[in-house]
Amino acid sequence: MKICKLATVTACGLALGLFTTTAAYAGPQGNWKRSNGAIIKVFNCGGGLGMKVIKSPSPKKVGKTIMCGAKKTGPNKWKGSLLNLDDGQRYSGYVKHNGGSLTLSGCVLGGLVCKNDTWRR
Repeated sequence: MKICKLATVTACGLALGLFTTTAAYAGPQGNWKRSNGAIIKVFNCGGGLGMKVIKSPSPKKVGKTIMCGAKKTGPNKWKGSLLNLDDGQRYSGYVKHNGGSLTLSGCVLGGLVCKNDTWRR
């Protein structure tokens, strides 16, 4: 009886350890919250990283894809084209995933001028 309980506790501990490890090392896919309250879904799109607005203070932005097909350029880094929903223009963009945060950088003038926005899960 004691062996059975010990085996169950050990199995539960291993499962919890695996879940925690998986969550800690999960990629950028999932939902991210901007400081303005918008929620962005990050997903696989066109063979790369994609982003879509699923909640926004501006209802006309909901459902809009702002990035699709961003290519991995290094560990936890992607580069692609970003659609700015405020001005309708596309910009060169970079995404960096760092555990519980995702930093998006949109750049103009060949990357000389960039604006960053950090999101949280």
